[in-house]
Amino acid sequence: MRLQMTVAFRGMDRNEWIEAEIRKRAAKLETYCRDIGSCHVVVEVPHRHHEEGNRFSVRIDLTVPDNEIAVTRGSTLHTVAKDLDEEEWTKQLDVEGMRKDVGLVIKEAFDVARRQIQDQTRRHRLDVKSHEEAPHGRVRQWSAIDQFGTIEAADGHEVY
Repeated sequence: MRLQMTVAFRGMDRNEWIEAEIRKRAAKLETYCRDIGSCHVVVEVPHRHHEEGNRFSVRIDLTVPDNEIAVTRGSTLHTVAKDLDEEEWTKQLDVEGMRKDVGLVIKEAFDVARRQIQDQTRRHRLDVKSHEEAPHGRVRQWSAIDQFGTIEAADGHEVY
């Protein structure tokens, strides 16, 4: 892998599982664009809300030819908290609950980055959809009685 990559953790301890997941997903990005210059990923817990659980934020900064891509995704625990009773809620705050939440945030962030890389690559290759020009011609003959005729197309051939 030629990709220059750094993974940083803020507000939390370094986690091998999280770092391995990030490196695996970053390696997949190279299949969509081989010219990624660098990839910097920051995983952080920006706030310590222990009543509602810690929220994770993932920021990905990519350098691709002629552009830079930045993606930020965060976890939202409020919607999950409404549907769970207290016992189930505390179970989700253990390590497995953390892994699932961080894994989901990482997946979403890399999915957005992948789509942006694909769009950038299409623009870079000039592989953007264009519409064909509507065919046109001029009427050569017309029979009002029989209601038929011929049209001369732009390239010179006649169409009945």
